[in-house]
Amino acid sequence: MYSVDAERTPSDEAWKVGKKLAESLLEKEKELKGRYPQKISFTLWSTDFISTEGATIGQILYLLGVEPVRDGFGTVRNLKLITMEELGRPRIDVVVQTSGQLRDLAASRLDLINKAIAMAAEAPDADSLNFVKKGFVDAEKYLLNQGFSPLDARKYASKRVFGGVNGNYGTGIMGLVEKGDAWDDEKQIAEQYINNMGAIYGNSDDWGTFRKGIFEAALQNTETVVQPRSGNTWGPLSLDHVYEFMGGLNLTVRHVTGNDPTAYFNDFRNVNRPKMQELKEAIGVETNSTVFNPKYISELLAGEASSMNKFAETFRNTYGWNVMKPQAIDNYIWDTYHNIYVKDALNLQVKQRFEEENPYALQEMTSVMLETARKGHWKASGQQLKELSQLHAELVRDHQAGCSGFVCDNAKLRKFIAENLPAALSKDYEKAIDQARNVQIDENSKSVVLKKENPADEKTTQKGKQAVDKSVNTIWYVVIALLVLLVIFRPSRRKRK
Repeated sequence: MYSVDAERTPSDEAWKVGKKLAESLLEKEKELKGRYPQKISFTLWSTDFISTEGATIGQILYLLGVEPVRDGFGTVRNLKLITMEELGRPRIDVVVQTSGQLRDLAASRLDLINKAIAMAAEAPDADSLNFVKKGFVDAEKYLLNQGFSPLDARKYASKRVFGGVNGNYGTGIMGLVEKGDAWDDEKQIAEQYINNMGAIYGNSDDWGTFRKGIFEAALQNTETVVQPRSGNTWGPLSLDHVYEFMGGLNLTVRHVTGNDPTAYFNDFRNVNRPKMQELKEAIGVETNSTVFNPKYISELLAGEASSMNKFAETFRNTYGWNVMKPQAIDNYIWDTYHNIYVKDALNLQVKQRFEEENPYALQEMTSVMLETARKGHWKASGQQLKELSQLHAELVRDHQAGCSGFVCDNAKLRKFIAENLPAALSKDYEKAIDQARNVQIDENSKSVVLKKENPADEKTTQKGKQAVDKSVNTIWYVVIALLVLLVIFRPSRRKRK
C-alpha cells in the first residue's frame, strides 16, 4: 500500500512529468486537428493520484498556464500564473470529474484546481489566447438560455470540478448500460450520468451542490477526455470502471456538444517513460495480449470457473465501450471474438472447456455478442448470428440458464435470439429460459414475501392459542389460592405451638 501527503502534491517530479504529458497531449491534438483543443476533461482516481504523487494535477495546472508554489515545508497551497510569453500557447480550459475516493482523500487538491481555473480566467491575455476565459463566457450564455438568472449564470459559469451527487462514489450507469432493452437512445445514459455525477466540488458554499444544467454548461467546448493509468493490473477492457467513468464522460460530452471527443490515457505504467496513449491503441494492445492471445486463453481455459468469468467480464466491457465510444471498438474485434470463441479458430476446444467448468460464462459471452449485434454496434453477418444463437440456445438448453442480466432479463434480446433459431431449438430455448425465470421469481418472492396462511389454519392457531391462554390462567388461579390459604393457616399453627 502506498500513501501520499496530499498537501505536497503535485511533487517536484510530478510537476515535471505533468508538464511533459501536457505538452505531449497538445502536440497529439494539434497534429490531429491542426489546432489546440479548447477544453480537456479529466477523470481523477485516488490510486493514480497516490502512485504518481499528483502528476495529472500537475498536467492540469500546466494546461491552464499556472504553476505550483511550494513553501518551506514543501506544501503546495499557492499558485503562480505563467506569463503568455513563457507559456507560448493558449491557456487550455479544463473540466475535472473526481471519483469519490479522491474527493475524500484530496479535497484540498480540488480546491487548488479551482483556484488555478479562476487565476487563468483572470489572466491579462488576449481573448483569442485564453480558452478558459472564453469557456466562462460560453458557459454563462448556455446557463442563461437554460433559464438561469443573470446572477446565477455568472456564478456557476466558472464551475469546473464535479463528482458524485449526495457524496456518492459511482456513476450509477452500468446497470442501465448493460440492460439494453431499458434504453434506446444514448441520451438516457447521458442524463443518468449527469444526474449522478453532476455535483459541484468548488468552494465551501457550493461543495456538493447539484443543479441541472451546470455540469452541461461546463462540458461545452470539450474536445478531449483523459484518464490516468498507473498499473498493469487493469486495462480499458478488463475493468468495468474505466468505461463507467472515462466512457461515461465521453458519451456525456458527445451528448452535450454533439461531437465525439478524442480519448487518451495518461500512461504511467513505465515510471521512467510516462506517455499519452490513445484509447483505441490501448484497447488494441490489450486484446492482442489477452483475449486474442492463444497462450493467455489456454491458461484461463485450464483454470476453474472463476478464471473463465474473466472472458465474460471482458466481453461485457467491450460492449460497454461500444456504447460509450463506438469508434473505439472496430467490427474486427467482435469478428475475432466470434472466430475464437464460437468457431474455435485456434483449436483450443473452447466449447468443451467451458461446458466442463463454466457453461454460464460462455452463455454470458454469447448473449453479450448477440446484444451488441441487436443494438447495431456489431455488423454481424446472418451466418454469424445463426451460429451464435444456436450455440447460446444449446448452452441454455443443456445446462439451464445462468440468468445473468444479458441471458435472462432482456426481453428484446431473448426475442432476437429466438428469431435466429430453428423452430425446435427455439422452443427448447424459450422453455429453458421460462423455467429459469420462474425459479428466479419464486426465489425472489420467498425472500421478500411472507407465507400466506390458510384462514382455516389461522383459526386453528387462534383456538390453540386461546386454549393455551386458558390453561395458563387456570394455573395462576391455583397458585394464588394456595398462597392465600398459606397466609391464613400459618398464624394458627404458631398459636398451637
